[in-house]
Amino acid sequence: MNKNIVRLADEGNVSALTKTLAEVQLEELGEILEERALEEKADTVSFIRAVLKGSSCNTSDGLKRTMYMYKQTIKLLNNGEITNKVSTDIVGFLLMELDALPGKALAELADVFLDAIKEGSVSGKSLELLPKVLSAVAAKESVPLTTDCGGEMSGPEYKRQILNSLCSSRWDSQCVIHLAAMFRDVPMSSEELRFVIDKLQRMFKELDLQELPPLVYQLLLLSTKGHKNLVLQGVLSFFNEQDEACREEEKAQNHDGVQSISKEQLRHMEGTIILHITFAIKQDQNLGKELIKFLKASQSSPGKILTPFTVALSLSVAQIHRFEETVFDILKSSILRSFKDEERQRQSKWIKENIPECFKVQDFILETVQNSLFGWDHVTQGLVQLGFLLMDSYGPRVFETHALEHLSPTQQACELGSKVLLNTFKGHEMVRAEILEQILNRVVTKATTPVGHFINLLSSTVRSAPHVLLESLPKVKEALDYLSFLPPRTAEGLLKALQPLMKISLSLRDSLILVLRKAMFSRQVDARKIAVTGFLQLLKHFKVLGSGGLGSSQASSQASVSFSQCSQVQVDVHIRGGAGNEALCLEILGNLRRCFTQQSDVRILLYEGLYDVMCHNPQLRQPILDALYVQFQKYYETEDDVTPPIKLDPCLSASGEQVFLAEPLAHLLSALQHCTLWCGDHTSEEDDDQDNVEHLFNEVEDLLQSLTRRMIKSEMEDFELDKSADFSPTTSVGMKNSFLANLVLGVCELLLEFTFTEGEFSTQSIEEVTQLFAVYHQLEDILKEKSVVQGKKSRPWGSKQQSSSTSLLSLGCVAQLCTALFSDLTPSHQQGLMPLRSVADFVRYVLNVTLQKLKQISESGTCSGPRGRNKEHIYKQCHSIARVFLKHVSGNSCINDDRVKKDKSKKLSSLCLEGLCIVVNIVCCHYKDKLSHFLAIIDLSGESRSDQIDQDDEQEHIYSTIKIFQQLIISIISSDTQDSDISVKDTHTLINVISLLTHHLDPDSQQFAHLQCWVQRICKEHNVDDMTLSKALVTLLFSLTFQSKTGTSMIREMAQDIHSQLGDVDEEIEVENRTHFAIVNPRTAAPTIALIVVNQMDKILDELDWTMSKIRGDLAVTQSTPSNAKMPDSPDNTQRTTLESAVCVRLTGLVMALHELSQSALPEGPCTESTVKVLTKLYVTLATCGKYYMALYNQRLGHLPPKFEKLVKLTGTHLSQQVYAMITYIQAVQTQSLQEMAASSKGKAKDKKRAQNMAGKAKVMKEMKSIPNLIYAIEQYEKFLIQLSKKSKINLMEHFKRSTARDFRINGATLEAALRDDPSDEEDEDGSESESEEPPKKKGKNEEGKPRGGKMSLKQKKAAKQALAVPNN
Repeated sequence: MNKNIVRLADEGNVSALTKTLAEVQLEELGEILEERALEEKADTVSFIRAVLKGSSCNTSDGLKRTMYMYKQTIKLLNNGEITNKVSTDIVGFLLMELDALPGKALAELADVFLDAIKEGSVSGKSLELLPKVLSAVAAKESVPLTTDCGGEMSGPEYKRQILNSLCSSRWDSQCVIHLAAMFRDVPMSSEELRFVIDKLQRMFKELDLQELPPLVYQLLLLSTKGHKNLVLQGVLSFFNEQDEACREEEKAQNHDGVQSISKEQLRHMEGTIILHITFAIKQDQNLGKELIKFLKASQSSPGKILTPFTVALSLSVAQIHRFEETVFDILKSSILRSFKDEERQRQSKWIKENIPECFKVQDFILETVQNSLFGWDHVTQGLVQLGFLLMDSYGPRVFETHALEHLSPTQQACELGSKVLLNTFKGHEMVRAEILEQILNRVVTKATTPVGHFINLLSSTVRSAPHVLLESLPKVKEALDYLSFLPPRTAEGLLKALQPLMKISLSLRDSLILVLRKAMFSRQVDARKIAVTGFLQLLKHFKVLGSGGLGSSQASSQASVSFSQCSQVQVDVHIRGGAGNEALCLEILGNLRRCFTQQSDVRILLYEGLYDVMCHNPQLRQPILDALYVQFQKYYETEDDVTPPIKLDPCLSASGEQVFLAEPLAHLLSALQHCTLWCGDHTSEEDDDQDNVEHLFNEVEDLLQSLTRRMIKSEMEDFELDKSADFSPTTSVGMKNSFLANLVLGVCELLLEFTFTEGEFSTQSIEEVTQLFAVYHQLEDILKEKSVVQGKKSRPWGSKQQSSSTSLLSLGCVAQLCTALFSDLTPSHQQGLMPLRSVADFVRYVLNVTLQKLKQISESGTCSGPRGRNKEHIYKQCHSIARVFLKHVSGNSCINDDRVKKDKSKKLSSLCLEGLCIVVNIVCCHYKDKLSHFLAIIDLSGESRSDQIDQDDEQEHIYSTIKIFQQLIISIISSDTQDSDISVKDTHTLINVISLLTHHLDPDSQQFAHLQCWVQRICKEHNVDDMTLSKALVTLLFSLTFQSKTGTSMIREMAQDIHSQLGDVDEEIEVENRTHFAIVNPRTAAPTIALIVVNQMDKILDELDWTMSKIRGDLAVTQSTPSNAKMPDSPDNTQRTTLESAVCVRLTGLVMALHELSQSALPEGPCTESTVKVLTKLYVTLATCGKYYMALYNQRLGHLPPKFEKLVKLTGTHLSQQVYAMITYIQAVQTQSLQEMAASSKGKAKDKKRAQNMAGKAKVMKEMKSIPNLIYAIEQYEKFLIQLSKKSKINLMEHFKRSTARDFRINGATLEAALRDDPSDEEDEDGSESESEEPPKKKGKNEEGKPRGGKMSLKQKKAAKQALAVPNN
């Protein structure tokens, strides 16, 4: 039968074919079709062609047979039993036949597909027919409905209905990818395409992870038709949600141990999808542009674009050269913005309450680095570029001299870049060489800018994988070749960073020693310093092991070993470890001996470093001590009866008339003395060389004792440094005497330290200390006297030199002296200490030296002297000093200020208070993790709770320390006498200490609230006249309030107090005398407190501007975001409305405060200038709000809230008119003050220059732009209000008066009165008036209006005030 049908069709006998087919049952045709389809050799297409040829669609039977064949064919294709070749042939044939079907048949076929899709029985091959069906339907003018109700619909509408029904039905997960591929061939409108894309993206959650990459790939292909932004945002949103769910499950995994999402599988799948998107962008540049547009639009909400998946995608796309610069700029600015947002949230209570908490950008970026370990090689290079970009862009620009308590946003961004590079270096072997090379290149080439952050990164990479870096030894050696050309600080950091490599690489150590030897003979002093630093570091790190020491003869013989022999010895070092280090260290010491004949700066560096070497490498103590002893003997008089005991002339050298310091004798003595003391404290009988060391130790000790006795006996005349000596810096003799004086002062200080340390508080030792200080003080007085005499004619060089010279006392000695003088109550020590405490100059000297050391530590973290770089030692001495100072300030000291009241300089308590503040700052900045321990140590209650402190008690412990300072402040402010140990002027130092400790309190804690209430009560109840103290108190009050409260009532109350104290701009108005804060008085109201209030307003306006930009940005992103996408940190509509209301309330508070401030008679200068600027900023912010609500109306997204209407009303009734009056007042005051000053200087020749300065100032005042800017801001605000009134149908301008034409204002009556008072100018003015009668008044306005206004304000103040008054029109 089937052959007969095919034969008839081939012969073209349609009538016979039709008759034959009519006799065959439909089921039989279906069986034949199935049999032929399953037979690979059978020609299925020819059979289908034959049946369709004999089945005309014009007859009901033919149409019925045709539809049956289509349905059976689709069913066969869906079953998947026929071969791919046969199915392809069938689909290809049917695609050509579909156009011949009538509309009803096409609709019926569409329903077949819909049913198959709903049942999940559709296949990819059969779906190739659906696009053709839909396009054929769309081409029909009308299509009969297949429902029982009948009726018809246009083709395009019916196609839309099919798509709607298709996307609204449930899809089987196996069909999704086939459907996505099918939609590419379906002609769709933009709205239909969006509907389809939304459906496909909703199916993400229904599919397994491994099925997502092909679906995303099909979506990307589909996006060529449109809605690229929708596709990208949907993909990004879904995978960001998956990452968040994975993070949440990881957190909860510890509890139940069940994880539904495979992290590894998710990461691999995300990597594939990133590759797909990157490839699609390479093929379609418009897709990349849409991604860039999305990233730019989302910058106001960094949480949307800095998620791990989005960052990884951006970095992958950045490898396309066209998008590289743009992508990195967006990421860089977004990272910095996120850190700034985090800083704002930390500082402001209002932002915390109204804006969702910011995400942790550092965690997200580092998570991206961690995710890249799952085969994301296409992201790795971008991570390297991002890391270096952050470090280059946000690294330090200048060499910082002090540490900050909190890292700034730029510092945090730089640190993040360092962490990205470090983690990438650890995880990806392929980029290690590149990272190392770029770090070294930056260290070597950036000589004028700080590279400490790159050196820290290099140090971290070396510590993390020193053996890995051995593969890049050539690069490291190349960097070392440039060592001597680097700044000394950079070279020292580089050597420290590479130190671990020296212990595992023999060749690198050889290269370094060669470079250092060359640098030792360089002409540049900096290069020699670098050589000394490098050799000292090698000595510290290559320890000599074993109990056997180095004899003196051995040291001298080994020091002459040649460098070639040293290299051979280093092989032993490499093999035997510490046993071979002995020869290496002796060789280095031999090299360093050459420094004894070099410049003084090089020698100082050597002397200071040898003590640290001895501490780290004790077996070198004998050769070090021996070398120093031999060097010092060159300048020492060995005979006991010879005075002075030191030879000072050889310490100097001359070149022409210039005198230089050749030997820093004091530093040499310091090294010798401290090394001797260290040897005395670290003796061991087990050492083989103990006898030699002890003999040398005794010799040095005898030398120091003899030197002490003879220095005490010496007179200034012995050094030729008496009062008749010349200390002028302009003569060679004066320079020589200055150098010698400094050497003698240093020697006296060092001998004083030696005597005090070794004397153990004996009466004899204390007496020697007193006598040494007398010598020191005598010479110091001579220098001060000379500086005062010469300072009258020239620059006071002496005082400058004394203030800048660094004391040679060690930090440990300073701490011991402070403890002994102020708090040592040991009975056996009292007899010795009493005479010392009675020397007021000595006590003050110790305190000044202590402050000098503490300031050094505060600025750089280190101080001069031995162990000045040891952080643990510094911390120990600092808390010892702080405890002593706190005791003295609290009145528990062994010394009273009464003994030194006759001195006009600072009291002891003031110095102690200053030192205590510096120590607290040091601990807060350099030892943050030890703050609780520090507070426990200095606790005066005697209960050392440092071991029992936990995180819960830390807040209470900090607050208990603050309460000590609170009590001191109360006692000082409340006392009426000026004879207390601490004066009111010093109280601001206590406020600074409290402020430092406040940074470590939680703003939401009860302790913080108590502190804020206390400061507020102080400001309300105490009338403080001291401006410095009042400024510190009010600043602290605003800082605490800003962090713990959200209202603006305090600013308004303080503005009312300022208005009450200063009076009104209109002299005829009497201001009600109301005082909320007693601290606001006529002396402090302006400019002190007024400027603080204005600055606080400016800070709040910055906060509101940032909030408005965030609202606008979130709104813009929300409009372009798919409905199923949610931003991590953007508010929804309800949150947005709440935030808008909060902004309006806060602006209302500022308007009320400025209502008071703008009416206050502020003094001319910074107060008026700052007030005008903050008013300008307020009106700009108000205009921004107006523009925002205009946008809401244009997009039909919202309406005016009642609180904004109230805000607008307040600006009209309470602010605008007062602002115009204030402007008039400011201009009148400025004009009057300038002309009065100019008039007072007339006729005085000696004041000619002053008059010129006044004229210049007047010119600057005329050109001042702050007032025009304010007027422009007001007019812009009113313009937006007018536009908004039309949009909202609400009269927002109801309470606004017509703006004043401020450029031309003449009050006729006042003008006439002023002219009568000034007849001398009548003639000129009449001419001017006649010219101004006609319409061209602009010339008269520009040339005559303003000068005349100035004259009138001087002639008759009251009349001028009326003339300049704002018209009520």
